[in-house]
Amino acid sequence: MASSMMWEVGHRVWLLDAGQWLPASITAVTVTDVSFASAYGRNATHPRSKLTHDMVMPMHHTSAEGVEDMAVLGDLHEAAILYNIQQRYCKDKIYTYIGSIISAMNPYKAVNFLYGDDVIKTYMNRQLGELPPHIYAIANEVYVSMWKMGQNQCVLISGESGAGKTESTKFILSYLSSMSQMKMAGDRQSNLSVEAAILESSPILESFGNAKTVYNNNSSRFGKFIQLNFAEGGNIQGGKISDYLLEKNRVVRQNPKERNYHIFYAMIAGTTPEEKAFLKLGTPESYYYLNQSGCVSDPTINDVQDFSKVRSAFLVMKLSAQQIMDLLGVVSAILHIGNITFVTAAGAQISDRSVLDIASNLLGLDMFAFGDALTQRRMVLRGEEITTPLSLEQACDSRDSVCMSLYSNAFRWILDRINDRLQGKENFKFVGVLDIFGFENFEVNRFEQFNINFANEKLQEYFNKHIFSLEQHEYTKEGINWADIEWVDNAECLDLVERKLGILDLLNEESKFPKGTDKSLLEKLHSNHKDNAFYIKPKVSNNKFGIRHYAGDVFYEVTGLLEKNRDTFRDDMLKVLKDSKSDFVYDLFEYMQFSEQGAGGAGGGGGGG
Repeated sequence: MASSMMWEVGHRVWLLDAGQWLPASITAVTVTDVSFASAYGRNATHPRSKLTHDMVMPMHHTSAEGVEDMAVLGDLHEAAILYNIQQRYCKDKIYTYIGSIISAMNPYKAVNFLYGDDVIKTYMNRQLGELPPHIYAIANEVYVSMWKMGQNQCVLISGESGAGKTESTKFILSYLSSMSQMKMAGDRQSNLSVEAAILESSPILESFGNAKTVYNNNSSRFGKFIQLNFAEGGNIQGGKISDYLLEKNRVVRQNPKERNYHIFYAMIAGTTPEEKAFLKLGTPESYYYLNQSGCVSDPTINDVQDFSKVRSAFLVMKLSAQQIMDLLGVVSAILHIGNITFVTAAGAQISDRSVLDIASNLLGLDMFAFGDALTQRRMVLRGEEITTPLSLEQACDSRDSVCMSLYSNAFRWILDRINDRLQGKENFKFVGVLDIFGFENFEVNRFEQFNINFANEKLQEYFNKHIFSLEQHEYTKEGINWADIEWVDNAECLDLVERKLGILDLLNEESKFPKGTDKSLLEKLHSNHKDNAFYIKPKVSNNKFGIRHYAGDVFYEVTGLLEKNRDTFRDDMLKVLKDSKSDFVYDLFEYMQFSEQGAGGAGGGGGGG
């Protein structure tokens, strides 16, 4: 095609440059050469005799002009999709359809004209595609489909970390809440009460479940499924929020330039002087769980303002003043426990018991029993109680484990209170919103990234099955003239992780061995999977293994993998917490059961993921 192409200045083409197709314009034509300028700033000149179809192709007018729905693009390749999104993005048109799917690009700035009550009203009861692409149009389609099809509906929000999933979820909820208000005529006040609780749950969940990462200053460190129950009249009459995989390890350690959960910094910045005195709060820099990453603040985060929003949201959830202070007491106690250090003297000993005293008072614990649980292991053997001193490393693990358990159980308590507030009838249909954590590939990827990416791999399998496999099967069944679309099946990647003697199986097996180490785990992984096409054994010997995920290759640091998987929360520590004088602390651990191994056995972990 290229040899017969009319070379005219101004014509739009696709030019292959360094192995990539680029959108380009012809800028000059001579007897021997053709010059091009790509839309991305690259210039190139090539001999006319060398310009073949494999090097340059004419651009379809839909690609040159840009389209709202990429299903109608005349050029069907990756470069055309990226160029179309880029053209729209530069015009603050961050939404683009792909049929009934919407692609949303995070603008990393406020685009105020895109949202608000007036925009919501514009999209109400309009057909998908009738107006420019928008997240509100998807929310409207879900709401209308619930009535049209008489079935429950679900919105799936997925993407990489920092893609804007949390904000998209809030826009969906805001739209559905507005639709509910429009449909409610009589008992309007009651309706608004539930809707307010749904919207006000966001500041609380973000504060306790989101954190600054290297890619995103408000990254969700848990997944959630929000179920909105609708009445036959069209209004929201209740709801429920389920959480998945809270990143407990972030409470005790963070990667460089990242922060712990927002609530720690917001509490320190936003509490009153009286509250600070009661909670014995210092500055973020004074706490090991906050200062270890070298990042305690961010210019884009207003901790004082965020805490004010959380406090207001607590009131909407009808938490009492005592419940709020009890909760903050637990959050503060975690910071103080993190500052407990140990020295060696016939086993680990607490170096400064004044910090232990503060934490014990906040949690209503016996200071001596708590100190013993941090530095000793008690177990019952043949009816006799045996006490064994812990090493320094074991004592630090014990300290970190109780803090992770305190935080995850407090998070679960918050979720239960929110669900109590949202509780309503479930006698009609519901709309679900699944906000799942995005695929992650950091400079250093650990246990948390492994879990997150595995969950995303499972989600991709579901997407493949329903969007490609089942749809194409349905077309073939109905006799529709249809050319099969080739798509990447990630079943083998999942098989590597899930099957017998797969990565998860070996990880759990090695975690059960008392002498199991990260190194012995890595050796078994290499030995069992070095020939697997989806497993990557690094060429240079190090503490990593790799997986070829659907979204790209990721190398995982094996150091600390067994420790995090074991989650060493012991029964003797659980007993100390259940003996708390604080009803609040007791309630956090009431559901947790002692193991069958006696006071030294591995406890239930701490809930919440």
